[in-house]
Amino acid sequence: MGGQIIQNSNKICPITIVSPNADIRIDAQAIVLPQLTNLLPSCEVNKKQWEKCSYLKLADPNCHTPSQIDLLLGSELIPQIILEGIEKISNKLLAQNTIFGWILSGQVTEKINSFTTEVENISNEYLNDELKKFWEVEELPQSTQLSEEDQACEAYYKSTTTRNENGRYVVRLPFKPTFPDSIALGHSRISAVQQFLSLEKSPIKKSELKSAYDNVMDEYLDLNHMEETVPYEKVSKGRYLSFYLPHHEVIRPEKLTTKVRVVFNASKCTSSGKSLNDVLYTGPTLQPDLMLLILNWRMFKYVFNGDVEKMYRQILVHKDDQDLQRIVFRKSSNSPISDYKLKTVTFGINCAPYLAIRTLYEVAKTNATNLPLASSVLQTQTYVDDILSGSHSISLACESLSQVIKALNSAGFPLKKITSNHPEIIKNIKKEDLLDTNFLKFETASTTKTLGIQWNAITDEFSYTFRHRRMAFANNDTSKNPHSRIVARWH
Repeated sequence: MGGQIIQNSNKICPITIVSPNADIRIDAQAIVLPQLTNLLPSCEVNKKQWEKCSYLKLADPNCHTPSQIDLLLGSELIPQIILEGIEKISNKLLAQNTIFGWILSGQVTEKINSFTTEVENISNEYLNDELKKFWEVEELPQSTQLSEEDQACEAYYKSTTTRNENGRYVVRLPFKPTFPDSIALGHSRISAVQQFLSLEKSPIKKSELKSAYDNVMDEYLDLNHMEETVPYEKVSKGRYLSFYLPHHEVIRPEKLTTKVRVVFNASKCTSSGKSLNDVLYTGPTLQPDLMLLILNWRMFKYVFNGDVEKMYRQILVHKDDQDLQRIVFRKSSNSPISDYKLKTVTFGINCAPYLAIRTLYEVAKTNATNLPLASSVLQTQTYVDDILSGSHSISLACESLSQVIKALNSAGFPLKKITSNHPEIIKNIKKEDLLDTNFLKFETASTTKTLGIQWNAITDEFSYTFRHRRMAFANNDTSKNPHSRIVARWH
């Protein structure tokens, strides 16, 4: 057999098979394929081999000549087309009568390369989508071309980003050139106040988590990531140049430390129908493929992992753009509502991921000469604020970690929750920067969550858990427990 092709089809059409004299009609369904076979036969066959059957009316008198095949009949139709009459032409050739005429089967002298096709009928697009994903994984990654908007965003970052006296980066928000002339913001403070008053009445403000929410806001003030300002909306020539960010809580009970996160909503529309995110460029996607990053990390014999603490908030926003990041807040409902402006890159604004990752790349570029190992790690072995790197030697892994810490510290990015699979790599790390001082001492204390996956450094196992929803199936014990957990392990 010269080859075999397996094709998938999701198209079926009704057909009627009619005999040459139209006395027999067979209704059937045809599966539509892009290609049935190559030309058959693959080469011209010497017709002299069946001259003995010249008296028979063949269904295809030119069957010895290569030709295109338009229709394949399945075995389920054979009983309906076969008629009485069989002629043995030779020991290797047989003629069979059908509603179309006589057909020949058997062996010929010439060597024929055949082409076969196997068809699988599917009723939906699922299999095609899965196959497409498979081939996309197998393909080499294509270099992405930046759009005009992304190019403009990149050029704006390069021309406006600066560093202050402490080495911290100061960025500008990448506004679209049509702002504020063509697309404008409207007033937003009233809406933000209304949402905050609603937040005060929510269950979180009546629970033990209220203090956690207030502590997050206090931390913004203590770290100078936020400052109080006068309650007004900035307007110039009838155009609003300020924006109030509504905020709310996200409760994360699985976290050991920060159980409440404050989320800012830059997609809330103002009175003009436009939000802050509507007038900002999002910026190009810079983070690498998550799975490839984890697989690359698995290639190292000795690894380390760390988290850039409050990465977004370590980057300052230029003071001219801070009025676009205003909020209202008070700790007690008996106190007057106060206005604040956020001074750092804020999670919830669409360009925040770009600004944060792009700044980390800038740190890598700046330290390319004096800290080359760190430069490589920050550009290729980092996913947003997670560092996953290593080496095949302990000494090189130690040096890489040391350089990464120095490079990050130079720009005000502290690396915290540091872990490793070898104690030598983290022996000189400050205790407050380690995830756990008992890491690598006890198995229960040697597990950390890395990019959503649990990793145990002692057993070198990856695992994850998930909860499935309740499903109403009869005689299904798992439906009685909608919170049953499934654990998968990856060595």
